[in-house]
Amino acid sequence: MTTSHRETVMMTGRLKGMGREAECTVSAIKVSLPQLNIWEYVKCDIHLAPEDLPDGRYEVTFENKTMAVKLLDGFWVDGGM
Repeated sequence: MTTSHRETVMMTGRLKGMGREAECTVSAIKVSLPQLNIWEYVKCDIHLAPEDLPDGRYEVTFENKTMAVKLLDGFWVDGGM
């Protein structure tokens, strides 16, 4: 039987949207199946993004993965697209 592992990892990310691009820090949950050498990120949180970014939809890219996020009233939420 294959057992999955979950871990939170921090890395540098790149936000793109609303006519802006900015660097940020991403905290992501990485789920892996070590026996099969398979892994995927299932959730991410944005940290240390510039405070002057306008609310709206963005894409965050980290480790060759792109996820949709949304800035709403100063808070980042998943699935902005």
